[in-house]
This record gives sequence, structure tokens and C-alpha cells, in this order.
Amino acid sequence: MKHFWLISLALLIFSCEDKEETLGCGKKATLKDFAGLDGCGFVLVLENGEALEIEGFDEEPDFKFNDGMKVAISYEEMREMASICMVGPIVRIICMETI
Repeated sequence: MKHFWLISLALLIFSCEDKEETLGCGKKATLKDFAGLDGCGFVLVLENGEALEIEGFDEEPDFKFNDGMKVAISYEEMREMASICMVGPIVRIICMETI
């Protein structure tokens, strides 16, 4: 019985990891220029309307951000960060491709 609880606890911990990360640029989003708001720049707006603040992105040298650009992304949430913009969670972009 003791082993059952340990296994159950381990499964619970691993199943509750951040589900927002998607591998292989699997989430569709639109780049929006929020520069008019204090502390904001380009923000990603997901198909469900959720906004994501971009904190980290090792972009290609020729990648240009354009307002309204449709992209496919994968990301991880950076929960330890805070921002002035405050329109949504802060994320580090793992992958971004124009679509």
C-alpha cells in the first residue's frame, strides 16, 4: 500500500507540469504591437484570445516582428518573472515560424 501512494504521488506531480509548452511550433498566434501601453512591446495573442508577453526569444537575425503577423509558436512560461506590461503570462519562445 505504501508503494501505491508513492507511485500515485509521482504520477500526480508529473501530470501537473506546465501544459502550455508545446513542442514543434504547434500553437497558432498573432503578433500584436502593444507599444502604446506602458512597458509593452510585441505581444503574442493566441487563438483563444490569451495574450503572452515575450521575454526571451533567440530569434533568427532576419526575423522581423510585424503587427498582425500570424505565427506558430512553442513556448515555456517564466513564472518567476514580473513585468510592467501585465497583459498576460511572460513566456520564453522556444520556436516561432511565420504561417
